[in-house]
Amino acid sequence: MNVPPFFVRGRASSASRTGPSLGGRRGVLLGGASILAMPSAVRAQDYTNRPVRIVVPFPAGGTADLTARLAARVLQGRLGQPVVVENRAGAGGNIAAEHVARSTPDGHTLLLAGQAILAINAALYPRLSYDPAADFAFLGMAGISANVLISHPAAAPARTIGELIAVAKARPGAIAYGSNGPGSLAHLTVEVLAKEAGISFLHVPYGGAAPLLTDLLAGRIGFCLTATPVALPPVRDARLLALAVTTGARIAPLPEVPTLVESGFPALDAPSWFGLAAPAATPAPILARLRAEMDALNRSEAYRAELAGLFSDPMPLTQAEADALLTRERRTWTEAVRSSGARAE
Repeated sequence: MNVPPFFVRGRASSASRTGPSLGGRRGVLLGGASILAMPSAVRAQDYTNRPVRIVVPFPAGGTADLTARLAARVLQGRLGQPVVVENRAGAGGNIAAEHVARSTPDGHTLLLAGQAILAINAALYPRLSYDPAADFAFLGMAGISANVLISHPAAAPARTIGELIAVAKARPGAIAYGSNGPGSLAHLTVEVLAKEAGISFLHVPYGGAAPLLTDLLAGRIGFCLTATPVALPPVRDARLLALAVTTGARIAPLPEVPTLVESGFPALDAPSWFGLAAPAATPAPILARLRAEMDALNRSEAYRAELAGLFSDPMPLTQAEADALLTRERRTWTEAVRSSGARAE
């Protein structure tokens, strides 16, 4: 998968502008307090002196969890200390995010974070106990992957995105699609697609991928966006059709399936991604060390080969590229949340 460094091209919303860096004013103030309590040079000198934790906001066994465990194994060898994964699922990732934001900022507690925590939840939830832009310092990508738009040939009679749009125009709001819930990346991506195409679908939220796929296979809903490992078996068995992928380039497991960009939607170069983040008040020398380790991890051919088994890719980024990407992601998905009317309590 050949994905460019800026893969979401959303239109900026003046109400959703953020600063250019994950470490905002609040993070600077917190960092100052930390330095007063213990000089950063002293803390950096002791790093690492005990096991490092990566807190994952999902249950064990999913793509995010497996990506975190792969990164942990590689980082463990580089840091010279055990790197363990701790799963703290729930509340759209907010439980894990709050825990890490409030942890001691010494580089020993990290967060596996994706679009939900870093770009969506601030607009989706009326109250958050953390500030995604100010409370975290982004360290680097852990993996990026495509979502696949898969459809039931009878419930959504279309073999291409163009045909799906034509059917939706003829039957406004009649074709149902499933997602993992209001404000999920899949939900918002479809809503951006619908807005760009001038059509409407019926959104049906589910509590997980298993019941969603069961209803799709039964033809109770017309289509969904889901992770590549979930999409592949029913597509290869010809029980479902794959209409498009959300990455900027086609993916190796489905080379015949076009991207949404190819299908006429340049704003939807929008893969799913996960990166590592630390509390913003973590001393600068420790952040520099962790960013260097994440860069080395992303440039490792061995890591790329192992990620391929999860249908994911590495993505090395400079700090400037990461800051620009995160600013763009926040603008894009904040606008999508507001446009869709999605809310979570």
